[in-house]
Amino acid sequence: MKVLWIVNMVVPDAARELGIRTSFSGSWMVDPLRMLSKDETLEMATMTYGQVSQRTIITVDRVKHYIFPGGGKQLLLCSKKTDENCRFVLEDFQPDLIHIYGTEYSMGHSILKLQPKQPVVLTVQGILSYICKEYRGGLPGHIYHTLVTPKQLLRLKMPLLTELLFKKNAKREQEVIRQAQYITGRTDHDKAFVLSVNPRATYFRLNYNLREEFYQAEKWQYDTCEKYTIFTGAATYPLKGLHTLLDAVAMVKKRYPQVKLLVPGNNVSYQKSNGYERYLHRKIRALGLEKNVEFIGRKSAQEMAECLKNANVYVLPSAYDTDSLSLCEAQYLGTPCVASMRGGSGELIQDQFSGLCYHYTDSALLAEKICRLFGNESLCRMLSANGIQQAAQRHDRMENVAQQRRLYTDILDRHNK
Repeated sequence: MKVLWIVNMVVPDAARELGIRTSFSGSWMVDPLRMLSKDETLEMATMTYGQVSQRTIITVDRVKHYIFPGGGKQLLLCSKKTDENCRFVLEDFQPDLIHIYGTEYSMGHSILKLQPKQPVVLTVQGILSYICKEYRGGLPGHIYHTLVTPKQLLRLKMPLLTELLFKKNAKREQEVIRQAQYITGRTDHDKAFVLSVNPRATYFRLNYNLREEFYQAEKWQYDTCEKYTIFTGAATYPLKGLHTLLDAVAMVKKRYPQVKLLVPGNNVSYQKSNGYERYLHRKIRALGLEKNVEFIGRKSAQEMAECLKNANVYVLPSAYDTDSLSLCEAQYLGTPCVASMRGGSGELIQDQFSGLCYHYTDSALLAEKICRLFGNESLCRMLSANGIQQAAQRHDRMENVAQQRRLYTDILDRHNK
C-alpha cells in the first residue's frame, strides 16, 4: 500500500539530510511515520513546503519526501502553483491512499479540489473556526490594537491582519471538511465540530504518539523537582494566554515570593520582539516579576522533557486548544498540571483527579490552583500518578500506530467496495 502524507513541516529526518531548518509544529507526526516506514507492506511519502531553492525529492529511511520552495505563505495561501505541485506528486508517487494532516493548509484544499481517485483521510489538528474567535486571548481592544511594531507594519504581520487571515482560512477549512469523506480526530470536541460541518463524514478517533524522547525520559518525582517552579508552553501571540498566567504569577508571588515561571520559545531582546512579546515584557516590569519570569529560548524535545521533569507545576493558559501537545507531554511524564477548560483540553484532564482546571480568563482562580499544588505534596503526587496512567493509555506508542495501520486498510476496503 502506498500512502502519501500531506504535512505542514519538513520531517526532521529529511531536514537533517538536507541541512535545513524545519518547524516544531506537527512534531507529533514524526514517531508514527518512523514506525510505519518499517512496515514492509507500506510505501510512505510526504509532501510539504520548506527552505529549499527548487523542487526537492529525497528518500530517507524508506520514506520519500517531496519538498517545494516556500514557507508559511505557501502553506496558507491557495494558488495555481500549489495545484500544480499537488498534481505532480499524485502523478509521480501514485498513492493508494492520501492522508491530509490539518484542515487549514492550502495543499489539503488543492488535493480535494483535484478529486483524486484514491481515498483521502483528513486529520483535524487546530480548528481555525474557533482559533479566530479566541485569537485575542481575552485582551481588551485598546490593548490588542497596540500589539504591533514598525517591523510588523512593514511586513504586514500585525495581529489584526493575522486574525483576518485566520478568518479567511476558517472558511476554507469548512470547505475542506465538507469535501472529506473520512476524518480523524482525538476528542469529542473536534468530532462535534467536524460532524456539525459535514454530518455525512465517517469519523475515526485516532490518538497520536508523543515525540520519541518522551517515551525514553524519566518520570517526574516530587522529591527531586524544583519547588515553586512553573513551566508553560511557548507563547508568541495572545491566544496562548501568557498574559493571564503573568497576572496569576503576580498573585502567587504574594504567598510564594520565590515562585519562578519558565517560558520556552523565542528568547530575543525587546527590540527584536513582536508586539505581543513587547507587551509581555512591559507587563512583567509593571508587575515586578523581573526576577520571577525567565524566557529560556527554544528547547529540543529532550530538553523539554528535562524542564517538565524539574518543574513543580505545568500550566496551560491557552484561550483555545484542540488538544495541547505540551499538556499531553507533561501528563505523560507526571508533572502536576493546571489547564484552562477550553477546546479539547477539558477531555485530557479529569479535574481534581489527573489535573486541575480553571476558566482561561480567571487569573485569580489560576493563582489559587497553583498555590494549592505548591502547598500540597499529596495532591501533587496523586495528580502525577493519575496523569501518568491516563496519558500512558492515550499515547500507547505501539497501539496507536497499529490502529493507524488498521485504519488505512479499513478505508481502502470501504473504498474498493
